[in-house]
Amino acid sequence: MNRITLMSPGEMGSPIAEQIQNSGIDVISPLKNRSKQTRDRAKKYGIIDSDNLENSIFESDLVISILVPDAAKDLAIQVSKFSKKLNKEIYFADLNAVSPETVQSMKDILSDSKVKFIDGGIIGAPPKGNNIPRVYVSGEHSAYFTKLDGLGMKVMDMSGDIGSASAMKMAYASITKGYSSLLIAAITLSIRTNNFHHLMDELEFSQSNVFKDLNNLKSIPSKAHRWIGEMEEISKTFIENNITGDFHKASGSIYRNVSDSKLGKDRLFPSEIELEGEDFFKSIQ
Repeated sequence: MNRITLMSPGEMGSPIAEQIQNSGIDVISPLKNRSKQTRDRAKKYGIIDSDNLENSIFESDLVISILVPDAAKDLAIQVSKFSKKLNKEIYFADLNAVSPETVQSMKDILSDSKVKFIDGGIIGAPPKGNNIPRVYVSGEHSAYFTKLDGLGMKVMDMSGDIGSASAMKMAYASITKGYSSLLIAAITLSIRTNNFHHLMDELEFSQSNVFKDLNNLKSIPSKAHRWIGEMEEISKTFIENNITGDFHKASGSIYRNVSDSKLGKDRLFPSEIELEGEDFFKSIQ
């Protein structure tokens, strides 16, 4: 493995790319028409600009897709189209938060091409120090991705079928992000019924873990726009398995409200948010 295409250089992919490059593998990304913020981030982490996706595919051994869920399938379609001109085989690892049904449709899209498909899901925060995310992979070609184990991520090879890694991601995120949406909804209710301080006092007394979690939600405004589609994919996965998808469909609505709020539109990081307590929660309604 000599060169990898990263789609795209976001908060998760960029620091992973940096560690991959430190191992001697080049990381490239098509940055034409991308925002200044994205281009600046790519430069900061040493990611090479390939200009466009077609260039990337021809120059890479592996394409890693880390996108918002809504864009995942469209990328597979584009990769399939450009890959028809290839005179070699390449690997494509979809690490997006999408349902097993969606990832299976992506495999079908790529089935008549020279692309070997890997299903994956990321659990955890971007790599920082000794803390690295765990990346679950599955499918016939999952072992190939283990070559990147330890390079900004811990690769968990499930083997198995396409869809297994995505199902794992969906189950995990249904807990963590579903829980956060429930906390936001409950606090919103308490504010609108003039009970915020009473509720916080009671939670501090009788539910200390929940009280602590409520004070760790400042990362939500910068992420809510990405989590809307993820909640829809989780809802779809639950329905596919004869479980109600209503809860996570509602979670998507909560994150849409946060995304449309002032802090959500500004997509501020926790260190940039000076508001505390009730003022913070009012700002994400």
